[in-house]
Amino acid sequence: MDSNLRLRLAAAGNLTADETLTTARVGPMNPQGGPLYVHVNVPSITGSGDTLDVELEFCDEDATTTQVYNQNMAQITAAGHFSVPFWTNEEYLQVKLNVTDNDTSAACNFGAVEVWISTAPES
Repeated sequence: MDSNLRLRLAAAGNLTADETLTTARVGPMNPQGGPLYVHVNVPSITGSGDTLDVELEFCDEDATTTQVYNQNMAQITAAGHFSVPFWTNEEYLQVKLNVTDNDTSAACNFGAVEVWISTAPES
């Protein structure tokens, strides 16, 4: 896998607060080609009721971090591997991880979350 498509590695440590990941060049995509997939691996969630929202922001070549439009994954409320397909005419993708601490009795922690882009729904 292209290392530029690995947006967050386990080595980045535990996800305990919101993060905006490095922008990746993904397009423009070929209309005859299949979609790409954003994968999120969440090893654990320490707080009961804590949630993770993953937003895909599509940006153009002139402003690689300025959103043209977005797509949201289904809210993550449990540990596991999640993926969502996307297709875009835009040049760049920026992924935002937004955590919500709904359990004040435990520190918000999703473990060493990994995020990557691939051509398959499972990888």
